Amino acid sequence: MSALLTENLLPGNAQRFRAVRSLAGRTLSRTVRRAARPGASLALLDLPDPGEAPAWADGTPVGLAYAALLRAAMAGARLLGAEDQDLVEDTLLDWDGSHPPLDLSGFPDRRERPGARLVLLAALAPYRITDEDMAAWRRPEHTDELLVHLVAYGAFLAVDRVESALYRPIART
Repeated sequence: MSALLTENLLPGNAQRFRAVRSLAGRTLSRTVRRAARPGASLALLDLPDPGEAPAWADGTPVGLAYAALLRAAMAGARLLGAEDQDLVEDTLLDWDGSHPPLDLSGFPDRRERPGARLVLLAALAPYRITDEDMAAWRRPEHTDELLVHLVAYGAFLAVDRVESALYRPIART
């Protein structure tokens, strides 16, 4: 989730050292080159019922993974009140796929509705999430785990919105 990363990925800014970057590169390249088996990582997910998979991927590991990720991301919805959930869903229903304006005037105020603002930024412009946006939502009961759920909720709502706009059932003859 790049929306929550800073340029200081490692403690003490260790990524600036050539040896650290080299080791990380070799480790990542081994992982990327490894042959993937469809469905092998499904055991890591809280699997949904097969009927929860989207129709376009029904009966495939991709469909189960999509449904499991949707279920996990929707845990973030519980972090918003009903009014904020409605605002987020209505905004995404009206979204035409364009980037939001630079002034973000159409977004909720971070002091009044910080959760809704974070969800909408994660959905429509994750690169525009600021430290101030996260600080406005932070309270002692809002852990890092809950922050990830909230941002994942926004990101997946955008994915789901695009998926529903692109998917057109094919007539079978």
